[in-house]
Amino acid sequence: MAAPKLIITIRNSNTAIDKLKNFKLESESLEAKYQYFISEMIMLRLFSILEDTIAEIAYKLASGASYINGTFPLLMCQACSMAGARNLFLNHGRQKPKQNLQWTKAQYIKESVQHVISNTEPYIVNAQTHGYIINEMRKVRNMLAHNTSSAKSDYKTVVRAVYGANINIAPGAFLSTTRRSPTSNLERYLVSTKIVLEDLARGT
Repeated sequence: MAAPKLIITIRNSNTAIDKLKNFKLESESLEAKYQYFISEMIMLRLFSILEDTIAEIAYKLASGASYINGTFPLLMCQACSMAGARNLFLNHGRQKPKQNLQWTKAQYIKESVQHVISNTEPYIVNAQTHGYIINEMRKVRNMLAHNTSSAKSDYKTVVRAVYGANINIAPGAFLSTTRRSPTSNLERYLVSTKIVLEDLARGT
């Protein structure tokens, strides 16, 4: 059985992200309210791609894949399949098995793969390096997906960090507007997602 390849994972994620970019471009001729709605849908899908691909990279690394640069990760143990890798992450070296693996924050990523992938591996190191943007995107996604009091509070911290002030701006407008910057936040997230995933898969 051939070893899984991370280049395929990155190629697929890039293709999916490029489709979202096209949707964004096509929506720019629409009225603002429709642009806002489409931007919110794109953001939800983008974060799903980010989360799923971070997980897939980990599963592949733990089941025999090399990084894109050809180096192999230092593993405490190796699985025979991606499903087996998930089982290792949930159980290996843990006094109590984890119920779920989480990939939406740098710390969650580290905790999900500990005991299987060494903490010194580029996958984990680069996840920590990109921790801020991953968490920023998570907060915006949570505002769209959950709209709870805690999600609203977290979203306000993102707006304050991005604009340097407490601005009352809806998520769709926050994602789409170019009034305060030549590049929209959604475009920034689209570009950042590619960079994060390629860094996690690249190796040293």
